[in-house]
Amino acid sequence: MASRKSSTTASGRLTRANWINAAIEVMVDSSVEQVRVERLAVALGVSKGSFYWHFRTRDELLKAVLEQWADQATFGIQERLDQEASRADQRLLLYLQLPFRSPAAVRAADLEVAILGWARRSVQAMRAVARVDKERVKHITQIFLDMGFADDEALLRAHQTYACIRYLALRREFGMPERMVLARQFRDSLVRGAPRQRVKSAAR
Repeated sequence: MASRKSSTTASGRLTRANWINAAIEVMVDSSVEQVRVERLAVALGVSKGSFYWHFRTRDELLKAVLEQWADQATFGIQERLDQEASRADQRLLLYLQLPFRSPAAVRAADLEVAILGWARRSVQAMRAVARVDKERVKHITQIFLDMGFADDEALLRAHQTYACIRYLALRREFGMPERMVLARQFRDSLVRGAPRQRVKSAAR
């Protein structure tokens, strides 16, 4: 999730995170093609030379953007959602609400849309998206397994859930109340026929 605030070192020198977050802001507001060292330096109020304290090349910066996004968009979110809800159907609803739960979530969804567009033109971005997709589907599959669905059925419903999440992220013309209703309707449809409801084990 991209943050619009950045920290500096005690001496006031920009950190690696400053450059990554600045790149994310440009990517969300325009495109990855507009992520240029000169533009970032102007936005941060420093010289280009500051960039090379942290990155050798622009490509190295873009790789760092993908790594940060992949980490925060998978493991960070999964751990938080698992802590917020013990029931599988509740965790599923939280997943469906991810793209619009807060202004920060909307911003994160915008970053993801930008990365998906980038992935159509970049093998590096495509591989990062594939890794994130695989991890998310795996985690959502476990939610359906916790409800008692068989392996194949749990995987199918996980893919359906993921499609619904992407749909809700893209339909920006829908207001928050409308998307909340849709998320609940999607959840109710996806869990229909669940053999059982099991509380998530704290050990998992």
